[in-house]
Amino acid sequence: MTFCTDIDLLHWEPSICRDAAFASQTLLGGSGNLTGTTFAIASGSFTAAHITTDQVIVLSGALNGSYPIVSVDSATQLTISALYDGLFHENGDPPTPTPPGTASGLAYAIRTFWPQRRIISEMILTAAGLDPADAAAADKILNPAVLVRPCTLGTLHLIYSALAAVAEDPANLLARVTLYERLYRAALRGARVELDTDGDGRADAIRTLGVLELQRI
Repeated sequence: MTFCTDIDLLHWEPSICRDAAFASQTLLGGSGNLTGTTFAIASGSFTAAHITTDQVIVLSGALNGSYPIVSVDSATQLTISALYDGLFHENGDPPTPTPPGTASGLAYAIRTFWPQRRIISEMILTAAGLDPADAAAADKILNPAVLVRPCTLGTLHLIYSALAAVAEDPANLLARVTLYERLYRAALRGARVELDTDGDGRADAIRTLGVLELQRI
């Protein structure tokens, strides 16, 4: 489990999946056609490449940009959307995609920063006093939504650190590294995690990341 998605990264860095391709993993690429919110390909398979919702497709050409994947409708068809604040509702309502446009012969790539997101998620579990090696550790957290922000910021810190390490002129990238490290640490300090340590479905501990605090409910 990771506490943020590739789409969460877009809210901070809308071009991250294009500009940081070096630090990402490409799951699938080729060309396809976009009609409204429907992106279709003639060859390849989204399901075989393990494409899922909450990932991002990068389009090049007439509709150049990065777009959230709202649903995987078949092996050759996706529903995508322009990014906007209300795309994913916290109350669980299904998302309403906004059509990016219509164009044919668009080059595409679907990339993920799952490895970086996983590293930060494991660091957050450790900060909460949980063992990342325990497959059920994340299930003990009853309010995972509070961890989206620190996970996103920590992931961006790792991505820009990797880019800066190989850049000929890393000054601008290092500025982002410093910024996201500072924001990540602040987000960690502000997060209060509710834990169900005995499996009864009720919070019996509250922990501030990095500092252990216990509180009976």
